[in-house]
Amino acid sequence: MIGWVAEAARAARAVRWVVVATDDERIARAAEAEGVQVRMTRPDHVTGTDRVAEAAEGLGADIVLNLQGDEPMLRPESVDRLVDAFRDPEVSMATLGVRGVTEAERHDPLVVKVLVDDRGNALYFSRAPIPFRVGGAGAVPLTDDRVERECLKHVGVYGFRAQALARFVAEPRRGIEALEDLEQLRALRMGWKVRVREIETYPTCVDVPEDVAVVESILRREGVVG
Repeated sequence: MIGWVAEAARAARAVRWVVVATDDERIARAAEAEGVQVRMTRPDHVTGTDRVAEAAEGLGADIVLNLQGDEPMLRPESVDRLVDAFRDPEVSMATLGVRGVTEAERHDPLVVKVLVDDRGNALYFSRAPIPFRVGGAGAVPLTDDRVERECLKHVGVYGFRAQALARFVAEPRRGIEALEDLEQLRALRMGWKVRVREIETYPTCVDVPEDVAVVESILRREGVVG
């Protein structure tokens, strides 16, 4: 999995450096076997972004991406889409989403949902089924062939301007972030705008061990692996 994510990052046009940040020697060996630079980090980081911040120290990068190792289906064009958000000078933090969730996905806590404003900035991220659909106000019940278009499925990758990343990791993990176990809620609690760039295809990630077989099956169908 680490190799696939690293390859997507290396193939992205907008990426200069690809570094695997880990405290696990097994992951380090796997990354080095793929020819990827490794930076060993402390073992006590609570979130991936905290770990990335340590690894990014001294790199001199203006924009730092947190591409998580459980996203082997991530595409290079999606990485470029994330970086492109920073063309707007008002953007300090950005992430990705895919518009439309099914009723099953709305109620699946492993599928993180995000609502955005008219500029594409996140209003809220949640594992709960958002937005709530009020039938008396005209909301039509979702059926198997309909999706909630007001909601996006969150893709768990992030970009930060370097100074914003330093401020982000200096803040404690508490409140809504700790309740939902979603680090991006730290930014909303701090009053930040988080720009959500839309992509067309949701990259199936590995949340539980059973997802490995699902991802391998997709990659075989696409002819990526034999």
